[in-house]
Amino acid sequence: MNANFESHSISRRSFLKASGVVGAASILAACGGSSSSTAASTSGAASGAAAPAADAITDYVSFETAKRELETWNFLYSQSASDMNVTTNCWDGLLSFDCYGKAVPAIASSWEHNEDSTVWTFHLRDDVDWCDVNGEVKSHLTSKDFLVGLEWVLNALKNEAFNTSMPSETVVGAAEYYDLTKDKGDAAADMTYEDMLAAGVGVEAPDDYTLVFTCKSPCPYFDTVAAYNSFYPASEDLIKELGIDGFRSCDYSTMWYNGPYLIEEYIQQNTKSFIPNPNYYAANDCTRFEHHTITMIPDLSMGLQLYENGEVDNIDLTESNLTTITSDPNNEHNKFLCEKRPTKYSYQMHLNFQRKDENGNLDENWNKAVSNRAFRQCFYKGIDFTNYYARTNKINPLKCENDYYTMPGVCYNTKGEEYTTLVAKEMGFDSQAYDGKTMIRLRDNGGDIADLKKQAMEELSAIGVTFPVHCYHYIKSGDTTALDTATVLKQCFSESLGDDFVVLDIGTYVSSIYKEVRNVQLHSILQNGWGADFGDPVNFLGQEVLSDDNAYYAQTTSWIAAVEKDPQDYQKDLLADYQEFTDLVTAAKAIVTDTDARYAAFAKAEASMLNNALCIPCLFEVLWCLTHVNEYTKINAMYGPCNYKAVNWETRQGDGYTTEEYEAFSAAFDAATKA
Repeated sequence: MNANFESHSISRRSFLKASGVVGAASILAACGGSSSSTAASTSGAASGAAAPAADAITDYVSFETAKRELETWNFLYSQSASDMNVTTNCWDGLLSFDCYGKAVPAIASSWEHNEDSTVWTFHLRDDVDWCDVNGEVKSHLTSKDFLVGLEWVLNALKNEAFNTSMPSETVVGAAEYYDLTKDKGDAAADMTYEDMLAAGVGVEAPDDYTLVFTCKSPCPYFDTVAAYNSFYPASEDLIKELGIDGFRSCDYSTMWYNGPYLIEEYIQQNTKSFIPNPNYYAANDCTRFEHHTITMIPDLSMGLQLYENGEVDNIDLTESNLTTITSDPNNEHNKFLCEKRPTKYSYQMHLNFQRKDENGNLDENWNKAVSNRAFRQCFYKGIDFTNYYARTNKINPLKCENDYYTMPGVCYNTKGEEYTTLVAKEMGFDSQAYDGKTMIRLRDNGGDIADLKKQAMEELSAIGVTFPVHCYHYIKSGDTTALDTATVLKQCFSESLGDDFVVLDIGTYVSSIYKEVRNVQLHSILQNGWGADFGDPVNFLGQEVLSDDNAYYAQTTSWIAAVEKDPQDYQKDLLADYQEFTDLVTAAKAIVTDTDARYAAFAKAEASMLNNALCIPCLFEVLWCLTHVNEYTKINAMYGPCNYKAVNWETRQGDGYTTEEYEAFSAAFDAATKA
């Protein structure tokens, strides 16, 4: 480390300690070959053996906004990307991914499956240890730890149904064991991995370094399932030491580590500081930062100044930042503007079908309106989000347009057709000419949105709905960027649907959107992003179905599960639409030997969801940034929790990467993935 960089690092750390950022919330969002000059680093990112360049950053500082503070350190418990983006640096599982999204070894050094993909065998490394926050080795990791981890996840009392769906859908006996623990009530606390094995769950550990899973049916994508945190290990010794409640609520100081970093310091709403884990099994096969800090900032409005001051090594740019930079041809940042790859998350606008007011009373006006199919279709077919997209990507806003529910790139059929193109065919989008501006007109199939609005108003007026209907949207208090974005969204509603029909009301929360808004059902709409946990459409669509404790959005965000238990007369058609969708998902799930038929069936289910507007696809994140990191060397998986693992990143001090360099990185990456 040279003297200039050393001085630079000291000034950054003094800022981080003094910043005192306040406020918190977690959102779901829920896991690079470039040019000849970076070929060696790129190869290393894929193989886990990168060598740092002479000018690489050793003390790396990144950022996160205050609304994305983590809410749990327990990797088995979390389903939120804002948690896992941090803890992926502390916990390793069976597999990881390379910079192209290909599964690569982690704790499992190799794996194979039988001819019909029903039995999967993972061979574990014999040099993995658990250590505490001080780097002291506490226990040696063996196959037993994966049995303990799976039992914890499947135990309804211990993990409270979080992350249960993946093993329940795929592993023999897993769903039945979950139900057994649910029936046991408090007695489930005493159940162990031995009880799980005795109950017939399809997992075994024939020796200390072999793990075998038996699937319910052929599952050719099971390696992507096993890479998710449902299948991560846990130490029985630690659980005994902390107790069930203590382990569930463990934090960085009490949990044990087996990943590349330890937490040096954590100041809530301020900083998370990582240092290398001295006991990391892959220490000699990867590059890590000597010090890695994530600093929390109130919102992105102050981000550019922090980057200019050298306080952070990368920053995402807001619409106003881009306007300031691009409107001045002499601005020093113009040649350093880098358009990032799309994140792996499909963002949707989730509708709440059982909204309550601040007194806990049902909001009958909204609930009646949103139960009406024509009303919902006005949202999906009628709102032009172009100006809203520009808040994320001012230069190329339509790169952010999302017209489907499942994220593109999650899976392909045997003909090489990407799954969402099958959804497009089901909905008739592929047969119509793209108008060059937005897909909105294609959604309406040439019809007049005014007719749909008129239909909705007539049908709703007949059951006592008053207009305009108030639609409640919540943002973090004090977040100026979020307020500006919400204001633009309000204008999109107004201009597309008319203030006589629906008005977007902007509310605020103090700390946690989950605790203060979602869990008490205050929202009318809630925008969340979902990233695939494994490579199959059921991971997306299964979050919305009826009568499933593991359907994340149905249980926690749309509250359709609560509606199903106690429906009002005006919600019968809504439940019928949901039942149609659920039945189609169930039928698709049952197809296990024909991938093409399976994906075609899921496409029918997704088309049903969209045509009935049960959820409103909203956007993709395609951001512009200033950065000292080549993101094409980062892990780039469409599923799993590994993408923020800070290993083998190519970085450099001095000037950031240029627009020209990033365009070359992108072109080389695309060429490599198509080769």
